[in-house]
Amino acid sequence: MSLTGITGKYQNNIEELDRLPLTRYERIFKVYTEGKDDKQFYFYNILNKVEFPDNIDSNITDTYFVTGREALTTTSYNIYGDIESWWIIYLLNKEAIGHKFYAEGGLELTYILPNKRTLIYQQITDTTQYNNQHF
Repeated sequence: MSLTGITGKYQNNIEELDRLPLTRYERIFKVYTEGKDDKQFYFYNILNKVEFPDNIDSNITDTYFVTGREALTTTSYNIYGDIESWWIIYLLNKEAIGHKFYAEGGLELTYILPNKRTLIYQQITDTTQYNNQHF
């Protein structure tokens, strides 16, 4: 029997697991369990994904200029003061960044203003909701 139920729960709602800060990408996905040999294993559905629309309100974004090759965790730290928000920067700029975990010098990256991240996290949660269930 699954500890989290058929549809799963968010990690912060599972007592046995550590709580995740608001900035963690994993926080927006539900956790599921799989039993094997009388043990429970936790996992995320990695087929889920988040995409930002092309028409994000410019009042909640700004621009960051990359001066040299920079890991996205460094960019996140420079903008937000944490390394965990790299995924926001990547998703907003994935066409410019490509399939890399860093940005090349000379790139102009869009980012969500630090004081607007909570709004974005809430909107992501709201858009994954249907009939009072999260997917």
